[in-house]
Amino acid sequence: MKRILAAVDGSEPSLHAARLAGDLATKLGAQLMLAHVCVPMVYPAETAWVPIADVERAAESHAEEVLKRAAAELRKQGIEASTLVLHGAAAETLADAAKAEDVDLIAVGSRGRGAVARVLLGSVADRLVHICPKPVLVVR
Repeated sequence: MKRILAAVDGSEPSLHAARLAGDLATKLGAQLMLAHVCVPMVYPAETAWVPIADVERAAESHAEEVLKRAAAELRKQGIEASTLVLHGAAAETLADAAKAEDVDLIAVGSRGRGAVARVLLGSVADRLVHICPKPVLVVR
């Protein structure tokens, strides 16, 4: 195993997945990459006055902050990681990045929602397990 991708969204489950991926990377001598996906947003008609470029810049800034915090937390444990900001539908974009970056494993956190919540809200981890061409580690 040479490369591990950990998806982080700032939630505790995603940070837990990043820490576990970092431990694995250290033990296996693999490179660790942290990724955050900026998902496309649907804007209600009444927000037409909000410049979309401003919203996109805010999302990009938020992504960079999430990655910066996650990387800093890992550095405290002696783990170095590169970072990657992605754009698109979360599961599909992560699956594409796993293939494009030639990673050997992708780690994601799971919030542990029940079946009904998954149906209503969706689950990036669940979708990723089904579509990703690389092994997926789901961490709770």
